[in-house]
Amino acid sequence: MTHFPTIQPIDVLARLAAPNAPIVLDIRLPDDLADDPTRLPGAVQIAFDDLQGQLNLSATRGAIVVCWKGLKLSAGATARLRSHGVDAVRMTGGHVGWRAEGLPVLSNAAPSRIALPLDASLPEALAAWACLRFDAPLAELLEVPRGDLPGVVDRFEATAPTSMPDLPGLSALPGADHLVALALAEGPPSALFPTFDLAFRSALRHERVTSAAHGAEA
Repeated sequence: MTHFPTIQPIDVLARLAAPNAPIVLDIRLPDDLADDPTRLPGAVQIAFDDLQGQLNLSATRGAIVVCWKGLKLSAGATARLRSHGVDAVRMTGGHVGWRAEGLPVLSNAAPSRIALPLDASLPEALAAWACLRFDAPLAELLEVPRGDLPGVVDRFEATAPTSMPDLPGLSALPGADHLVALALAEGPPSALFPTFDLAFRSALRHERVTSAAHGAEA
């Protein structure tokens, strides 16, 4: 028996921590969005029947398809994408299932440009990385001299993140010794992003194992 390609909500965050992570396609209907306007980390809202738009977003990176309850809309959209060669999967339970598991959602509009100073501190680099991975995966990253940062933010309508979203696994990163050492290395801040990806996935695994152990003891 052939199984339909799916991913569990808890596994989505780890998949997003990569330079060419799959795009999360939020294909909920307008009525569903009115009931709950929040969005999953990394999600891009698009109509369920806008195949060309979905292909434009996911053709080179794959897709995680999310509808209201993870039923017919995400099944149909996932199947259409896969028929066009896209590595697409449906998220089990949809947006409702994500909320039921107590996973975090975002309520802000995703920025289109992210500005980062070339001499960024570790917290600044982490904040920009987290914004690109979990808030605005389609945003442009503008790495500029610190003195030009305010003007770039103003003229290019960019965002200069100063904090990370409240997501599992993120709180442990700023104090990681190897990341602090890397912050002193040469090169633009974005050169550290693949290391942040690895550190986040490791922290997320540790957090899940610890939670499971505590649950077993309860």
